[in-house]
Amino acid sequence: MDVMCGGIYMYDPPKQSESEQAAVLVSSGSEQSGMRPFVIVSRDLVNKNKNTAVGVPMSTRIHKANSYRVLLPAGELIREGWSTFQFQDSVALCDHVRVLDTTRIKEHIGRLSANALAAVGLGLAYVFDLR
Repeated sequence: MDVMCGGIYMYDPPKQSESEQAAVLVSSGSEQSGMRPFVIVSRDLVNKNKNTAVGVPMSTRIHKANSYRVLLPAGELIREGWSTFQFQDSVALCDHVRVLDTTRIKEHIGRLSANALAAVGLGLAYVFDLR
């Protein structure tokens, strides 16, 4: 599946690992797991013709919002296509950035507004101490 920067996709991470290499893909501890929306943050040029993309998971636990867990009001989440997914106020967990296997993406459900994408970029800059 071709993915676009700022797009919101339902992603289903692997449930278990069968090899040492795959073990890195399986979540543990406080990592986000299970089917959930991810915002793609890697550039379109990087995503093109690749089986991976960099994404940030979203959570509806808005009490988690802080300087690097970016509050995304429902009005900034734009539904696209035939998706029936109902957006609600969410948080982009920029400290849980992850490389996604695009073959595990189940559905394109929408995109972030330009303002929301810029805010997520600031959250990532904070996490990675980019100036």
